[in-house]
Amino acid sequence: MATQAAKQVSRNDGYGRSTRFYEVDGKRLPSVTSILSAVNKPALVPWAAKQEREMVYAAVQKMISDPGVTRINFMRSLDAAVGHEKAHSKLMSKAGDIGSECHGLIEWNMRKELLQTVGPEPKISEKALWAFMAYEDWRKQANLSPLLVEQAVWSQRYGYAGTMDWYGEIDHEGQRLRVLGDWKTGKGIYAEALLQNAAYVHALVEMGHADPGVAGCIVRLPKVETDPEFEVRIIAAEDQKALFKTFLAVLDLWTWLDEQK
Repeated sequence: MATQAAKQVSRNDGYGRSTRFYEVDGKRLPSVTSILSAVNKPALVPWAAKQEREMVYAAVQKMISDPGVTRINFMRSLDAAVGHEKAHSKLMSKAGDIGSECHGLIEWNMRKELLQTVGPEPKISEKALWAFMAYEDWRKQANLSPLLVEQAVWSQRYGYAGTMDWYGEIDHEGQRLRVLGDWKTGKGIYAEALLQNAAYVHALVEMGHADPGVAGCIVRLPKVETDPEFEVRIIAAEDQKALFKTFLAVLDLWTWLDEQK
């Protein structure tokens, strides 16, 4: 199955934010993940505030144990302990590292199975290994046969692009399905993951890499021993149309917001 490549570039939007694009036939197409940043995430702000407060409490508790500390030294020490990077950003970065490590090892194994050129086997942390072990359990259960791995896909018609995790065949409820899959290593499978999957499915079909009727498969892998089970969400092919329609609405919103910059 022939595949195509696309160069990725980023635009600095200021305030620590950026937008990722794919260069395709001389055009810059915004990435699906950048587009979905227009979707509000109401649980994120309270969680971020909670993490920041807990970090400050921990830093203060450590410093007040020294009875000889002066007010000036206290403030200086607190500033140094808290640092400039927000607590939730640190946690998200760590979580991202775990996900990236696990994804990297999965990709390496899939490419090797497809007889593609691979380098040395990636070394991963214990937490990422826990997620990878869950992947192996699910893979055996689903009898996964990959066809494409980490493939850039895009829609010239609607003007967006992205990189899907994998496309292949699995067993599900007595059927052999062709599905486009995404790996997730969070606490749950969130709504925007369904829109991301639908966008990739449409692009894959538009490019001619798959026939219409592709289902979606989102597999959430655990990161800690207290969360030992994987979670799977199969998105039926007939549900993809409604999800893609919603994605296009988000694309319209993202385009409008981008034009205001």
